[in-house]
Amino acid sequence: MRNPFFNRGPIREPRFYFPRPRETREVVRLVTGSQNCSLVGPIKSGKTSLLLHLTRPGAMAGYGPVVGPHSAVYLSFEGLGRISQEQFFHLMVRETARQSSGKVAMVWPRFEARDAIGFLELKEVLDQIEAAGERLVFLLDEVELASQNRAFDLNFFSALRHIAARPGMCFVTATDCRLHEVEVAGREIGSPFADLFSTVRMQPLDPGEAWLWVHSLAAESGVDLEPDRDLIAGLGGGLPFHLQVAAFEAFDCKRGPEALTEGQRLYVASRAYEQVEPVLTIMWGRMADPQRQAALAALDGKTASEVEGFTYLAKGRAGAVSGLVERFLRERQRDQGVARADALDSASPDRTMMYNVVRVLMRAVESRNRYVRGHADQVSRLAAAIARELGCAEEIVEGVRVASRLHDIGCVSISDMILLKPGPLMELETEIMRTHPLIGAQILDAIEFPWAVKPAVRYHHERVDGSGYPEGLVGDEIPLAARVVAVADVMSAMISERSYRPAKSEAEALAELTANAGTKYDAAAVAALTRAMERGTL
Repeated sequence: MRNPFFNRGPIREPRFYFPRPRETREVVRLVTGSQNCSLVGPIKSGKTSLLLHLTRPGAMAGYGPVVGPHSAVYLSFEGLGRISQEQFFHLMVRETARQSSGKVAMVWPRFEARDAIGFLELKEVLDQIEAAGERLVFLLDEVELASQNRAFDLNFFSALRHIAARPGMCFVTATDCRLHEVEVAGREIGSPFADLFSTVRMQPLDPGEAWLWVHSLAAESGVDLEPDRDLIAGLGGGLPFHLQVAAFEAFDCKRGPEALTEGQRLYVASRAYEQVEPVLTIMWGRMADPQRQAALAALDGKTASEVEGFTYLAKGRAGAVSGLVERFLRERQRDQGVARADALDSASPDRTMMYNVVRVLMRAVESRNRYVRGHADQVSRLAAAIARELGCAEEIVEGVRVASRLHDIGCVSISDMILLKPGPLMELETEIMRTHPLIGAQILDAIEFPWAVKPAVRYHHERVDGSGYPEGLVGDEIPLAARVVAVADVMSAMISERSYRPAKSEAEALAELTANAGTKYDAAAVAALTRAMERGTL
């Protein structure tokens, strides 16, 4: 079966288009009155898909009365980093001739053998189109990329303004920010171009309409996704790109009419997040700090601010626009908590940079599996408390904290089929899984830590009776930091839910650790954890 999602099909095919009735209706209303408009929305919000939809015959007629014959001509600034203004004007005429069947198609042979035309020649062609009573709508995509071409200066946009001001012609642009905020030639284009445009913002999709599209597209390929509606809709929310990737991964896992298993659901969520996280990271990097804080505050219901691409307002409350966005924001929220815990004197820039590296490595591990999300932080808290109870100096405690956060970094090399397997591992799979401490130490080999981080990562699965791995060390042969991390790791694992077993209570987990103290686990570390838990210092 051919998977129809995640832009695997040609983007110009109507059946791969998420309907956007609100935005389309508003664009048609403005275009009908010869009003220029700018589609504004974050990356991957469906702007290009909507522009391409508007080029289809009858697309505009279905959203209200359209005065006179309109021809929509799609142009993108992508890949035009080196062409001249005259070459762009030639491109406008060529694409108008190719995408329409009016007057310009008759005059095109006059320019076909050339690669550039001047603005006066372009104006002459446009005069003929207007005289014939035709109306043109130029759909300009990726306008931000105009800044990559030095030839597209303010004079160039003044020429476009001349076209936009004609009564029979108008532009519909697509940008990530408002048009007057787009920089060209080192300054915002503002006037003399952007002030002619009304703004149409891309809104999240209607959940019901979006699901009908997902369901019908899957059904065309003979797959029923209805049993997995909550998973796909929850991950994708009202964002077309997020729905695409969630539906793609779910479709790929389907082996019959029944709902996906818990293990498959985890795999779908993990794979979908891998596709979306880089896009969200770009968007996050472009945001001002007040917007970031508003998005994070929405997670806990502390604000009613709408942050484009991240939150939306419903009944006066803000919420994440998709489950994938919520996961991203939760990770940023944890990053902030870690950053506060790691706050150091400004005289230590090298160590600050090291903490940034640690956070990046942590995210690499956590992005693979929802069960380990927050696991490193929990192990870090437990291990630091154990180290303090053992009377370790604060510098040693800090080294234990860092090692705890990185103890599972080697898991980035383990296949999802093993890492996310919902049941017990086969013998070969177990052997592969047991390579992660060695791989983790190898990954960290390129970093010089001021603490014994690498030995703790390498040996955190060793056991004091020699039954551990990778080297079967015994007793004090195992570094103290590794023995502390081992106890914290086992405690965190037992009190956390897994796909193949429920979580144990803290009392049950502590009883099991105590029963194996001195054999599997360091007795002093287990006793220190017990004291810390009894005093509530964790």
